[in-house]
Amino acid sequence: MNCKGIAFVETLLTVAIILIIAGSLIPLSYQLKSSLYNQKLELHASETALDAAKQIKAQSKIAGSKTIELKEFHWTYDGEQICVQFENLSGEQVKCINRTGD
Repeated sequence: MNCKGIAFVETLLTVAIILIIAGSLIPLSYQLKSSLYNQKLELHASETALDAAKQIKAQSKIAGSKTIELKEFHWTYDGEQICVQFENLSGEQVKCINRTGD
C-alpha cells in the first residue's frame, strides 16, 4: 500500500467503473438515436401522405413519389387509403392512412 497516493486497487476500481458506465451509455445512446431516426422517417411519410392527398384532390393522381433528405417515399392511392412505402433502419415499411370522409 502506498499511503501518499492512490493505491493500485483503487485505480483498477476507478477504471472498471468508468468502463461499466461507458459500456452502458454507448448502446443506450445508439438505441435512442436509431429510434429518433425511425420516428423522423415516419414523420416524413406522413408529410408525403399529406402532399399526396393534395395531389389526389387537385390532379386526380393515384401514385407518385417524393424525396426528402435523400430518402425516397413512394405513395399510392386505392380509393380508400393512401399508402406510403419507405425504408428505415428496420427495413421496408408501409404507412397507410385511411380515408375519414368525403
